Amino acid sequence: MVSVSADPELRRLYRERRLIPFIGAGFSRPLGLPLWNELVEEAARQLGFEPDLFALHGGNEQLLGYLKLQEGIEGLVAWMRERFHSKAADEARANSVQHRSLAALTEIRTIYTTNYEHHIERALEDAERKTVVRVSFADFSKPLPDDAVEVVKFHGDLETAGKGGRSLVLTEADYFDRLALESPCDQRLRADLLGNAFLFMGYRFDDRNTRYIWHRMHQMAQAHGEKLRHHSYYVTFEVGEVQRALLRRWGIKVVELDLRDPSSSISDFLSSLGAEA
Repeated sequence: MVSVSADPELRRLYRERRLIPFIGAGFSRPLGLPLWNELVEEAARQLGFEPDLFALHGGNEQLLGYLKLQEGIEGLVAWMRERFHSKAADEARANSVQHRSLAALTEIRTIYTTNYEHHIERALEDAERKTVVRVSFADFSKPLPDDAVEVVKFHGDLETAGKGGRSLVLTEADYFDRLALESPCDQRLRADLLGNAFLFMGYRFDDRNTRYIWHRMHQMAQAHGEKLRHHSYYVTFEVGEVQRALLRRWGIKVVELDLRDPSSSISDFLSSLGAEA
């Protein structure tokens, strides 16, 4: 395996506490959590559809929107809690080298994630670090202890979703509502953009929701007539020049890791952030 280390700029940003990880579902892949198609299959079962036939009727977010319209989303949210927070997933997290490496980054004070589950904050707590989860307006009014890490749940939190899956971004309508980027999480993102760099991990190139976030982040900077003070970074595997160029226009640098052993490659990269220059 070829090990990829963080460049001097990334290490400096980390030491200055100006580096903010932004974590997607791919980061938790070693935990064996349900994928999007499994959520849709469960929605089909709750509606009495054959899963393969149900999938022909629309995209994932549209199909979950149909479930919400017909039956409500509570049953799916309960199923998600059971599967995402299972004993097996907790045990897998305890053995996940990349979760341990993330939790060991003592100069990180804020982590954003579009993941619904609790495994980032649990990994931090496994490492005896305090966490404060931010989702709602009320969450952002809570004080932050000096030694705690904020975990901003950008698409909601399963543990505090409330009746009807409130706060969870699951359906097409939920994603459309988020396009305005006016929620408390979005307002915080605007503030954090001013003096920090983001480190995106666990996202696909074709994730249109994440690409929209990148586009809006770039627009926010342009609205002030200036470039972002720091670049953002996108950690990925096997990237070509087309995607590099598309990301470069948004001020995003690509960090390409070794696909042969993704977990170890991510862990080694994160560990290198604290290395001396």
